[in-house]
Amino acid sequence: MRSTRVWAVLACVVAAIVGGCSSSPGGLGPGGKVGTMTLVSGAISDADLKFFDYCDPVILKPGNYLRSCAIPRVQRLFIGYGDFEPTRKALESDWKERKWDLWLDGRRVNLVAFGTSDRTLFAFPAAGGKDVILREWKVILVGLTPGKHTVRYRNHGPSVGTIDATWAFSVAKD
Repeated sequence: MRSTRVWAVLACVVAAIVGGCSSSPGGLGPGGKVGTMTLVSGAISDADLKFFDYCDPVILKPGNYLRSCAIPRVQRLFIGYGDFEPTRKALESDWKERKWDLWLDGRRVNLVAFGTSDRTLFAFPAAGGKDVILREWKVILVGLTPGKHTVRYRNHGPSVGTIDATWAFSVAKD
């Protein structure tokens, strides 16, 4: 357990040196278990399905949000969330300012341990049809179990306020 904390602290120190610690240390890292499900690091292309293709991800104003949705049962579900900006410079500035947290079924996840990936969204409706760069956490849930689950993301920064969003979702039995 001590070595896990040491690595989490080192990851945060490295992140601070290269541009800010974007998440609280501690919590489940890659290989961590929530019931029989396992968290792994990976991009969207490594998953069978994207959670936010089924659950509305767009939140443009600070506040508390509770949303619900249904997800088909798959082996590898990408649950990464993030933020978008029209330019890389704006994205870097925004990302350095924000602190991110994630809980899966009430269990805290160490987002820094998973890393991030960037991709372009073309003609994105939430950006008025303009292209944007999306940065999201590389979190995949493996062995999705049927039943009710929650994904909760909280992010905040001095100029953007706090967004605290929980998605309650059900997974089909098959």
